[in-house]
Amino acid sequence: MEQIEIAVQNVKCDGCVKSIKTAFENRAEIKEIEVGKDTGIVYIKGEGLVKDNLIKELTALGYPPVKEKTFFDKIKSSFR
Repeated sequence: MEQIEIAVQNVKCDGCVKSIKTAFENRAEIKEIEVGKDTGIVYIKGEGLVKDNLIKELTALGYPPVKEKTFFDKIKSSFR
């Protein structure tokens, strides 16, 4: 069994957590899903998981992934 972790935006309350869990809980390839309300990290365990597909589905629900800062973003922010 594999586990995928995806840091997402907009997880603000228990309703957000429930929305994400409900959207994914009946899928055959997903065995377990946990959502950290305080961290915004979605932990998904299962077989044959495709991270890009999960990200697309989370984005469609209103929970896009946290944009990772690139090397250039880090350089730009150090000059501000």
